This record gives sequence, C-alpha cells and structure tokens, in this order.
Amino acid sequence: MKKAVAKYYQIKSDKVVLSEIPIRIVFISDLHNISIGHRNEILLDKIDSLSPDLVLIGGDTIVGKPGVSMDVGLDFIKEVAKRHHVYAANGNHEYRLKIYPDTYKDMYNHYLETLQRAGVTLLSNQNVCLIINETPIVIHGLELNRSNYKRFNKQELSVAELSKYLGEIEADKFHILLAHNPYYGPTYMSWGADLTLSGHYHGGIVRLPQNKALIGNDFQIFPSYAYGRHKEDGRYLIASAGLGEHTIPVRVNNPRELVVVDIIGNENKSKRG
Repeated sequence: MKKAVAKYYQIKSDKVVLSEIPIRIVFISDLHNISIGHRNEILLDKIDSLSPDLVLIGGDTIVGKPGVSMDVGLDFIKEVAKRHHVYAANGNHEYRLKIYPDTYKDMYNHYLETLQRAGVTLLSNQNVCLIINETPIVIHGLELNRSNYKRFNKQELSVAELSKYLGEIEADKFHILLAHNPYYGPTYMSWGADLTLSGHYHGGIVRLPQNKALIGNDFQIFPSYAYGRHKEDGRYLIASAGLGEHTIPVRVNNPRELVVVDIIGNENKSKRG
C-alpha cells in the first residue's frame, strides 16, 4: 500500500495578525492519479486530522495522457472539497489537456466541470482575497505557457512578465502564489509573493543528504528549488515532493508527502497540534 508523510513548516510574517492559532494550509501537489489507501481514504483522513483553514492544490492531480482515466484524481478532489475550502491551480498536465483539445478531446472540459461542481475555485492567472484570523490573504494561481516547461532551452520569466500574468502585489495583504514549476523561484519571490507553493520536480526523484534534490523533470542536475523551504528577502518558497509520480516511477529517500504550513505573526507561538 502506498504511504505518505506530512511535512510541516512554520513561517512568520509581519502581515499576519498575532493570534494563538496559526493559519494552517495543507498543500497537495502531483497526486498524478494515485491512491493512498482505498479511494484515497488514508490521505483524506490525514488531511481531516490536520484541521486546515485551507486546502490548496498545486496541479498535476491527474495524468495528462490521451484516453487515460482521471477518475482517481478527480474523485479525490470531489471528496476533499466536501470537507474543506479548496483552491487549485493547474499544473503542466492539466494545462496540456487545455491547449491540445484535438489530442485530449473533452478531458479538460471534464476536469473543469468536475471542479466547478465540487465547489473548487480554480485560479488560472487569477486571484481571490480571503480573511482568515483577521488577516487578509490573497491566493494567486499561476498558469505558465508551454515554453516555460521545456526540458531544454526553457523560456525565462521576468518580474514584469509575471506581473502581466498576475497583477501587482498589495503591500498590506499576505500573498500566496500557487506556481507549479519552482524553476522560477527567484522571480516569484522578487515579484512579491510572501509564500510560493510549488511541486513539479517530485522532490528530485532521488533525495540526497541535506534534502538536496538530484534531478528535475527537465533533467537538470541538482535543481536549485526542487525541494523544501527557500527564503529570500523575507519571502518563502516551499517545494513539495508531491504524492505521486509518472513516467519514472522511482523514489529514493524521497517519500510521498503532503505539505502543512502554519503561518504566524512575528513573535507568535503556535499552540496548534
């Protein structure tokens, strides 16, 4: 039976109102249509036990191949949305369905309609503003184009281009960016995202000591932002190892994981279990 671990992070921000209870986010990435427990019951029960304020899905819940069933991934989305507030962004697998309708037929429409019926908010270069524990939070979902996922000669991404996709940062709000591909981590943080949540690299397939990832999906050796927490100028990027895999079904010292992020105000001590 497949297993997953919960990976915990805590981050602090002056933008977050001081409270004894943190804002808790559970981040799901790269499920790739696998099941942890029958119908993902083990995974769903674990999410429930964490009592998150939000569940954020960072893409690649399904496998984007012609004629391949998406039922396991879509059933998971439907079930988790019955229990929690869910916001999602597309990964490269969902984006593939969207831009090649001749190849994938109605797969993207089926995916999109499933999310809409389940009450999941899909953010495709869009944002939504929420108030949690008196803190204003903006969630952005980035959808990059095909050239940003090339294995070789990947297109660069500037802060100005990212602003065209997502708009400008409001300095008085805490901004969370769902950005599937962590390759552009410095741009995300320079743009102003207080917390970027990514996946895509599956933790580097092989995890070396000190949490160093060996290889990216683009065959880059030792990719810089493939796994774990990164901080620049007071802003954070967290890259998940993800829950599934495809094409290369290998994980070495690299367990499947769901990410748990507790966001607190500075000098605030979490009392949440």
